[in-house]
Amino acid sequence: MAQIVFNEEWMVESRLTERTGLSEGQIKNYRLQLWVEGVHFKHLTAKGQTDSTKGLLWYNLPKINQLVQDI
Repeated sequence: MAQIVFNEEWMVESRLTERTGLSEGQIKNYRLQLWVEGVHFKHLTAKGQTDSTKGLLWYNLPKINQLVQDI
């Protein structure tokens, strides 16, 4: 059986704010203007669907950090 290690790759907005200091408005602006859905963020419903805008937003901190580094 594979060992699962929780490394906080994907996190919800409140944790992203805690880790980065970004406000809710800043996160929304980045999501709408710069970040790529499926790479930097994704919607995920309780049924596991990722193609719905009604799901909870999850953010990929390593990918966001890489984007900041690359710009």
